[in-house]
Amino acid sequence: MGVVPDEVAVRQLFDQLTAGQPDAPPDRHSRIRRRVRRHRLARVAGTLAVAAAAAAVAVGVGTSVGTVPPATGHRAVPAWALPWPDHRDGSVPQRVLDGAVTAWRHEAALNGIPRSATSKAKVIWYAGQKVANGEVVVVIFEADSGAGRRLVAGWATASEVLDGQPGWKPGSSPWVLYDVAAPKPGRGLFVGLNMHGTSAQPGRNPDNWIVVLAAPDVERVGWAVVGPAGAKTTSQGTVSSPSARAGMSLAVRGLVVADVGQIAGAVQITKLDVGRRNVLPYPSDVGVPGSADSQVPQLARPAQIHGPRGFRWASELTGQGTSGTGLGGRRGHLAILGRCYGPSRLRLMFGTGAQELRLGTIRCDNAVHELTTQVRLQPNDPHAGVTIYTSMFTSYRLVIGTIK
Repeated sequence: MGVVPDEVAVRQLFDQLTAGQPDAPPDRHSRIRRRVRRHRLARVAGTLAVAAAAAAVAVGVGTSVGTVPPATGHRAVPAWALPWPDHRDGSVPQRVLDGAVTAWRHEAALNGIPRSATSKAKVIWYAGQKVANGEVVVVIFEADSGAGRRLVAGWATASEVLDGQPGWKPGSSPWVLYDVAAPKPGRGLFVGLNMHGTSAQPGRNPDNWIVVLAAPDVERVGWAVVGPAGAKTTSQGTVSSPSARAGMSLAVRGLVVADVGQIAGAVQITKLDVGRRNVLPYPSDVGVPGSADSQVPQLARPAQIHGPRGFRWASELTGQGTSGTGLGGRRGHLAILGRCYGPSRLRLMFGTGAQELRLGTIRCDNAVHELTTQVRLQPNDPHAGVTIYTSMFTSYRLVIGTIK
């Protein structure tokens, strides 16, 4: 079986994370997911589209930003920059925002742009503030440098940047940044971000939040999204029924921050209202123009899975996209219960590197599937572990265990 570059990177990462640790701590899978996510989101992939499921539509009003300073009129910006206001509201020290610029410069260097080419970049700020109940810091800026004219947007967990931490350490950063060529100003243009805080109800992932920045005359932003499937009992048994939701959020000088809740797909912007006119030429997914990775939201976690009689629980793994977990110290025949939804199946592999073995696939229809294997776990096997390969728009829950 051929191995694509993403898989090589994931396997190397998995080896590093599991080395010398026979028993996985309860939150290791979430740390792996975050690191793999940041690794994958740092690159631009092909455009992904998610079709909205037809269902009853509940219309509501999103949470609009409430800490933006009053309008101060048009500011002077270079001709190449977006003629939009500066929405920095003072909730985040400038040194923290400058840390995001530092992280961008280092990431550009990893992509072959010398730091000397970005050291004297002229930066035009559009946003830099706390969102998601203060748990996230978002940044949006443009820069003119030796790397060209760039639009950069991203976010970081507030607790990882507000206590004096550097914006960049060798090989790592708390910032998730999307770097694209600066777009030309035009009617209907918007810059969007998906992000999530740290708080969540028991058994759930945090809500997905969106930031949408458009021209200052945009007064309302319409959005639509597919919600997680709910179980319905019919004469044919229990089936999953996804629900579509739509909202309209008030904008302040073109800026909207909204909690779109528990979702099961990409968030789509449907309207940019200026007066009574919608200036959005066609619906588009929330994201940074030209960056498909930025369109990936925080998906809702699939429902719990209960193991059958004789199943001995070893580990539970939830997430989206490629991830993995170690199984050192376990003994018995490996068995996996899985539930997932999204556009891709789960492809499961056992072991790492040359020791990797294909276990099988799981359909992502939101039903529970059992995958029995011939793998017998040994407590002293340093390569024991399960890796999941799937798309970032596929959300899963796996219960990994053993049977006699």
